[in-house]
Amino acid sequence: MNARIANVEIAVGETDSSAAKDLEELAYRFGRTYDGYLATEAGLKPFWSNDGKGVVAYAQIGRYVHVQGGLLCEAADRPALLREFHEFARRQRLVVTFYNAPEEDLPLFREQGFQVTKWGEEPLLDLPALTWAGGTYEWVRRQFHYCQRQKVQFTECRREDYSDSEWGSVLNDIRAVAAEGLQTKPQRKEIWFFNGRFDPPNWGRRRLFLAKGENGTGRTEGFLVCLPFQDGTHWSIETYRHRLDAPRGLVPFMIHQCVERMRPEGIQCVSLCLCPAVRCEALPNDSRLVRRGLQFGFNYASIFFDLPGEYHFKSRFRPRFVRRYICHSPRATVRSMWSLVRISGVLTFDFRKLGSALWSRIRRPKSRSHLATPSTTPVSTEPRT
Repeated sequence: MNARIANVEIAVGETDSSAAKDLEELAYRFGRTYDGYLATEAGLKPFWSNDGKGVVAYAQIGRYVHVQGGLLCEAADRPALLREFHEFARRQRLVVTFYNAPEEDLPLFREQGFQVTKWGEEPLLDLPALTWAGGTYEWVRRQFHYCQRQKVQFTECRREDYSDSEWGSVLNDIRAVAAEGLQTKPQRKEIWFFNGRFDPPNWGRRRLFLAKGENGTGRTEGFLVCLPFQDGTHWSIETYRHRLDAPRGLVPFMIHQCVERMRPEGIQCVSLCLCPAVRCEALPNDSRLVRRGLQFGFNYASIFFDLPGEYHFKSRFRPRFVRRYICHSPRATVRSMWSLVRISGVLTFDFRKLGSALWSRIRRPKSRSHLATPSTTPVSTEPRT
């Protein structure tokens, strides 16, 4: 890998194709959470270590910096990369936030003076031990068999198998599916930063799976986009969407089929991506602002972001939950959190859709007593044996 000067600020995928290629390789090899490969998204800036062996990708608005994908380098190089990036930020008087930090990195962040707060938990499916057998997985099997009876076919679309025009048609197809799904959300557009794009400028090693009706000859009913990390031994089901009138149970059907496609390839683990605000217990010297905000969002703001429903859905696959953290330097503030809102667009509401959702909930309130409760699910930090 070519050596590179630190704090290069070339937007990924725009002007330095060599840098973008090297960043993609590091994200593939050394990403350790579901969002590691999102560091390759266009619009982020890369900070390269002095020796060119590591990189941090970040989005910036004013003096607020939000890191995507964590510390992308070998384990032995992480302390130096964090020190160099932190020193760069301090010289520029920037406020830095890392998301989805794994537990093993917390000593590094605390040593550098970061404020560490519980962010949520990442649900992981360990493929070697996953059989879908028994009463535990009865719900998943039921959704799978129903979609089978509806003659839904699950196929993978590999970029190299399509011409540019054919691939453009595939992307237009999934954009149409995504546009339908957005109709049920209060936001005007898809949320960025925490979610990947359906059609990034550089597809890289992403994988796209489609669910089609009528034995594969009908329209596209839904799709999954998967991202690699940990040298391709782990994959995240980072994005999934479906049509409003798709067969019932299509998303669990697609997740089930994706796992079954990856299992023979020797892939060890599939991530269902973060469940935010799950079991956000207090930590020493954490951010009360962030912790209380997450707890409030989980308990009272489901009309905007259905965090309890998301946790309930993912818990039905009986995953192994692993803690993830948010790390701030010097500390979290209202302004730093508001800058994240501005970058991601999480509060760009369509007030007509929001009003309709509120009215629907008032007219026909749904009982949420059946939803899984996070406190009943144990947390694991080690792979199942």
